[in-house]
Amino acid sequence: MHAGYDLALVSVWVGLAVWCDGDRFWWRTGWDPERKHALYAWRPATEPERAARRIAFRYADLRADHPPEGRP
Repeated sequence: MHAGYDLALVSVWVGLAVWCDGDRFWWRTGWDPERKHALYAWRPATEPERAARRIAFRYADLRADHPPEGRP
């Protein structure tokens, strides 16, 4: 976990970092090639369980795309 600029940042997996500023959690969910910018999802900080569930789904997707070394 890293803290700075009044943000908390947790690196979860390859391509998945979650930020919190006390008001909301947010994380990158993809890339928009037409607009050439990242897409983000977020949940209010008052809903940590819902944020955790959505982050877990994103983690599962990314882990399927990038399994740990030595594993299929």
